[in-house]
Amino acid sequence: MPKLVLVRDPRFQDHLTPELHPESPQRLAAIDKALYKSHLIDKLRQVQPRSATEDDLVSVHKLDYIEHLHDDAEKARKKQTLLQLDEDTWMSADTFETAKLAAGAGLVAVDSLKGHEVTSSFVAVRPPGHHALADRPMGFCLFNNIALAARYAQKKLGFKRIFIIDWDVHHGNGTQDMFFADPSVFFVSFHQYPFWPPNSGWYSEDGVGDGKGYNMNIPLPAGTGDRGYLAAWDRLVKPVCQEYKPDLIMLSAGYDAHQFDPLGQQLISTSGYALLSQKLLELAGATNTKVVGFLEGGYNTKSLSEAVIATMEVLNSGQTADMSSLSTLAGKQSSLPVELLKPVTGDRSPHLVDDRIHEVRRYFASYWKSLR
Repeated sequence: MPKLVLVRDPRFQDHLTPELHPESPQRLAAIDKALYKSHLIDKLRQVQPRSATEDDLVSVHKLDYIEHLHDDAEKARKKQTLLQLDEDTWMSADTFETAKLAAGAGLVAVDSLKGHEVTSSFVAVRPPGHHALADRPMGFCLFNNIALAARYAQKKLGFKRIFIIDWDVHHGNGTQDMFFADPSVFFVSFHQYPFWPPNSGWYSEDGVGDGKGYNMNIPLPAGTGDRGYLAAWDRLVKPVCQEYKPDLIMLSAGYDAHQFDPLGQQLISTSGYALLSQKLLELAGATNTKVVGFLEGGYNTKSLSEAVIATMEVLNSGQTADMSSLSTLAGKQSSLPVELLKPVTGDRSPHLVDDRIHEVRRYFASYWKSLR
């Protein structure tokens, strides 16, 4: 019985960007190809997305911003050209409808968790969402897909405490901004620092008002590999999540911290992403919650597709395993990439990584007993 629901649709490739732009339709085409090559497509359950309505979108976005994006799409259609919304973000004639479909896909993914047999869902969409702010696009993102789904889960399905983990190489500034004063959504972001967005994502950005202490940034130095990310998970994410006791865990699954990604300088391997996915599954089990994953970054189509498949394979297994078990899965019983048989990567500067993890832990110990 499949444990994972996958939300996908070829229409997510209708959002066009300029030639050589990293956020291209080829990203999802590569994932689709890997799904069939690995035969994972036959082992999970697929569902179709729906478009987010205006009522859905205004749960986190301002109405005039939504209307402005609609008008921009009409301009792109009439001029038969691409419009540049900011230095990184572009819009084609079909982008507005595609972005609404991407936003609605997350709502369908949340709904899919109602069944007892389903333990997780994954949303393979574009444009991505975690940089989008309430009133403007940013960093390839138009609507904040994961933030919309979090609010939907609370308002429509009664989830009261949501724990969002963002392992994209870039700081999830848009998601942070939307929940900065809200203790009902705990946001934690792993990211390379300093990086992009500039001056964003330091650990002292810990929330405001009632949300103080419920926003944890883990700013890792360039060259952090599997060892550092896994250590940060064990020393920071795991204890705080178990103390927070969420009703639902959500993941901004960016794969641009991969060692072969052209935009980041981190060293995570495909094995590392499989192990992070394993820890995610273990955390869901320990807190008796389910998981919704949202595709964010990842711009080397080969490493992106392999790492996404690794995450989906782990989630679809629905069971925790040690590395030797993952190696077994990588053989006859599964389509996990052969990279899982290789040792995990180390850190370029392990002392810097460990010192940073210690700094973050010491800072948040004033909020969370599990870190003392």
